[in-house]
Amino acid sequence: MMHHAQFRRHAHSYDRYSLIQERVASALVSKINGPFDSIVDLGCGSGGFLKSYERSFIAYYAIDIAPEMLTLHPDDERVVKMVGDFNDASLFETLQGLDFDLLVSSSALQWSKNLDWTLERMAGLGRPVAMTIFTSETFAAIRNITGTPSPIRSREETIETIGKHFDAEIDVLTYRLYFRNPLSMLRYIKHSGVSGGRQVLGYKETKKILSDYPHAYLEFEVVRALSKKICNK
Repeated sequence: MMHHAQFRRHAHSYDRYSLIQERVASALVSKINGPFDSIVDLGCGSGGFLKSYERSFIAYYAIDIAPEMLTLHPDDERVVKMVGDFNDASLFETLQGLDFDLLVSSSALQWSKNLDWTLERMAGLGRPVAMTIFTSETFAAIRNITGTPSPIRSREETIETIGKHFDAEIDVLTYRLYFRNPLSMLRYIKHSGVSGGRQVLGYKETKKILSDYPHAYLEFEVVRALSKKICNK
């Protein structure tokens, strides 16, 4: 899971580096057959989902582990901002008491400490869900060159775990984000939040990327899953 301290450190620049998260949020919204009156957004970040959700709603619960990130989320009289951790049972106890009809999470659940546990609690809320989760194929070329393992789950494990808890329509999205040079690419990794607040590359690995990285882009892979009853075909 992304460390709270990392959120605090880079919150001021997050919006400038969240292009992929915005694209992923837009792709998630495009598959939802809505609108919904009341939405809970787990791991809302700076509000990528809400910015893409250009439909009517009555209440929107924006939940994130970091208060610093919530300050970046759009303000609206219908938006309730809440500090909460989807690794913590107390959050789901709170959600049990809320009146809402859609549960979403965009570009956050890859940092669940135990995805099976988190999805089980989400399913227990009994609402339709819409989610996107990054997989270990994100930054694949970097990891192949440097020999560093991914801190997040594979496509196969992610899909299997979702299917265990939800009757969902599942597909896989891929993206490329292009850069002028490897240095700007490394700067993006540091500030974007995609690395989850973890040390992706050490000094030797960074030097190897600067000298040997073969592409002008970073690659990303995302599993998109929506309850079948709310999914646009």
